[in-house]
Parts: sequence; structure tokens; C-alpha cells
Amino acid sequence: MNYITPRWLLLLFFFMNTGCAQQTQNSSVGGLALHKRVDFLPTLVVSISEEYANINTNISQATLANNGITNQSVFTAHFRGKTLRALLGKDYTDVPRGDWIALIEEDGYLQLAISFGNAATILGCAVGDTLYIEPLTILDPR
Repeated sequence: MNYITPRWLLLLFFFMNTGCAQQTQNSSVGGLALHKRVDFLPTLVVSISEEYANINTNISQATLANNGITNQSVFTAHFRGKTLRALLGKDYTDVPRGDWIALIEEDGYLQLAISFGNAATILGCAVGDTLYIEPLTILDPR
């Protein structure tokens, strides 16, 4: 028996396999080459702290480092049409009050928080949601 695969099913399969693939976009501004890696690293919200609504994720420090996010790096996170910029720091004093901070917890995984704020409440996420982490644009003088 021959089966014909519907076109929509083939397209769905294609997009599922390429949706988070690494891509590079190049452009220039004022003589500087902009290299933007469009890596969206999906990360699962595994818990939210009760007291401050900090967002604990399942993305490891090693995965972040492999994608260019190291101590004192700024990156973006996306969730349901919202975008935030966070600094990967050592403690809350690395950012001004009200700014987003990313910390590596004792278990080696990323936590997103707001200095003197409630991250999960403001972002509107819950346990089981997926956030998408993206390294920022790197300026490369040429």
C-alpha cells in the first residue's frame, strides 16, 4: 500500500528540525561588521523560588559558556513576546536595583532574577514553560 504524505506534514517536519538551528547573519554599521548568531537555546523553567519568584532553569553553565555566555556577559531571553536583557553575574550587586541578573546556582544551572524584584511574576512564566536564551550581537571591527 502506498501512502502519500500531506504537504503540511512535510513542512511541519522541516520546521521542527530547523527551528532552533544555528544561523549567522552578517551586516555592517559604520564600518563595523556585526555578526549575530541566532542561537535560541531553549531552557525549561524547573522551579520558581517562593520568596522572590526567581526563575530556576535547566540550562547549565557549560551550555551557556559553549554559546559565548560567560561571567559578565549580557544576553537576552525571550518568553511569549517579551524580551529581557540580563547580565550573567556573581551576585545581585552586579546590577542596579530593578535590573535583570542571571546567576549560576550551586547546582550549576542558570537562575534568572530581578534585583529587588519578582522575576517570574513580571515575566509571567510558570514551572514547565520554555524560555529562549540568545547571546547578544558581537561587534567585530574590520
